[in-house]
Amino acid sequence: MRRLPLLLSISALAVLTGCGSTPSQQAAPASVPGQTIEGKIHGGNQPIVGAHIYLFAANNIGYRAPSISLINPHFPGVATDSNGTYLLTNTSGGFNLGGAYSCIPGQQLYILATTGNPGLHGISNNDALAMLTALGACPSDGNLAETVPYISINELTTVATIYALAGFMSDPIHVSAALSPGSIQGLANAFATVNTLVDISTGTSLAQNQQGNGVLPQAKLDTLANILAPCINSTSQTNGCATLFNNAKDSNGNAPLDTATAILNIAHNPAANPAALFTLATANAPFQPALTAAPNDWTLAITFYAANMAGPYYPAFDSTGNLWVPAYASNTLTKFDPFGNIVSGQSGFTGGGLNQPYSVAIDSSDNPWVVNFGPFNASTVSKFLSNGTPATATPYPCSTTCFFSAFDTVGNLWISAANRTIVLSPAGAHLAQFTTSAYNSGIVLDPSDNAWTLGLGAKLYRLTLPSTTSVFNESVTSSSATTELIPTALDATGNTWFVSSKNNALGKSDPSGKPLSPAGGYTGGGLNSPGGIAIDGANTIWITNRNTNSISAFTNSGAAITPSTGYTADGVSGPRGIAIDPSGNLWVTNFTYNSVTEFLGIAAPTATPITASTHGQRP
Repeated sequence: MRRLPLLLSISALAVLTGCGSTPSQQAAPASVPGQTIEGKIHGGNQPIVGAHIYLFAANNIGYRAPSISLINPHFPGVATDSNGTYLLTNTSGGFNLGGAYSCIPGQQLYILATTGNPGLHGISNNDALAMLTALGACPSDGNLAETVPYISINELTTVATIYALAGFMSDPIHVSAALSPGSIQGLANAFATVNTLVDISTGTSLAQNQQGNGVLPQAKLDTLANILAPCINSTSQTNGCATLFNNAKDSNGNAPLDTATAILNIAHNPAANPAALFTLATANAPFQPALTAAPNDWTLAITFYAANMAGPYYPAFDSTGNLWVPAYASNTLTKFDPFGNIVSGQSGFTGGGLNQPYSVAIDSSDNPWVVNFGPFNASTVSKFLSNGTPATATPYPCSTTCFFSAFDTVGNLWISAANRTIVLSPAGAHLAQFTTSAYNSGIVLDPSDNAWTLGLGAKLYRLTLPSTTSVFNESVTSSSATTELIPTALDATGNTWFVSSKNNALGKSDPSGKPLSPAGGYTGGGLNSPGGIAIDGANTIWITNRNTNSISAFTNSGAAITPSTGYTADGVSGPRGIAIDPSGNLWVTNFTYNSVTEFLGIAAPTATPITASTHGQRP
């Protein structure tokens, strides 16, 4: 494995975070000596002898920072290289970390294994070998044995760990978040997600989540593990490694030098060379069940079902990564935790005047506000508390037909309606009304509290309290279609993005309303009757495609990232809404089925809930 600069110690972390530098800053928590934890590393069914076992903590001083090496360099048998401190596995691939490490309670921990001999005669080590297993949070007493007494490290744990942590990982020894509550929460959620995919004590993949409402991508996960196995059980000079590395390059065209970086590149570029990579999974591959044919792409997606969530529409995330989903046909509001477990009960939250709920916006107190398409010709807005209790028995009046909503910086709720835009105060009182021809267009608020929405005649509106309306031209949407769905989003620099369901095109206008996209918009990338749009923390644009059950992605300059088929996954059915969580997972609502689908680690971590000041930003 390639060597990188020596990683940070716990004491170095304290210096970088400024602990103790001013009276107003809290001292760093004390490091707690670790208790016995043991495990084994296998390549397929082969033990890896003499592998380097590193214990790392993810950093939180900023994205792309180095991980923190936790094994005591003075402990017997410990050695140090440019990656950090490590122990060696024995002749059966086993290791024991008892007394050799210490950790700060709450740190997110993982094990990296590199090099070692996978049973090759006359060859000492496979320098291309790199595998991981996420352990989760350091307990309050530092005793990992309470939660992970035995650890398996193999190809499956490697794939699961890297996909779950892809939004925070730049290479196997650089896993880091920002020093903010939202980023730390997103990192913790990402680490915990690994346990949804695999049993780290046995190194086996799982078919469903613990609650039983989630269908996991077991066959695709097994296949990715099988793709790694030929390289891990050989040397970097073999065809297995050469084919893997040549077809798993990063976005700059650089080939990886180890198996963990190869999987990370695949997670970040899932449509690159799926057929060529599939050929590496041999007929007698160790992990089953596996795919029988090459997939469209290597995204990993989980579909979560809720019995009474018929017609899920446009959702939103709260600050801790819970997803709130309005169900148009069942008049319910379902809350999923960051791992897809239903926390609102199978029946969902009801009451509060829910009537054909269409979209959700989350306020600064994590309270969901639901725009109801009904009653007929008299749409309303229902407010719920963060625990799912209706805030009022009677919903707030809106307009004839209302669709999307967004909050400004002082907590006013702006709502797009068929022929007007309504503004409600934080208490639900009617503040203002603007005449527009938006039909069911989206609405976004910029940091200056200007609202942006679109309308008939290919118009873009900028609305400002108390009563200013500015109108700009664009050429992406249809000039006269009254049934055109035009979801809208804002990026970090204040550009407005929108998709036309009629023209299969993506539009972009700058903060002054000037069109930046070409005439007819950006196209390609699998756009096909787009239904929803979201922008992640790296300002990548993500779109659901209703007709092809897929998602599309574009760079901020309008270049298509996805192929002509988009990214696809089992379970995606008539996708409408789309939202990105603080871990970088992308979630879509399946309108023609009672489910949501989570694409793991495909996007950049994104600040939630969306506010007028945090568009296109990481937590």
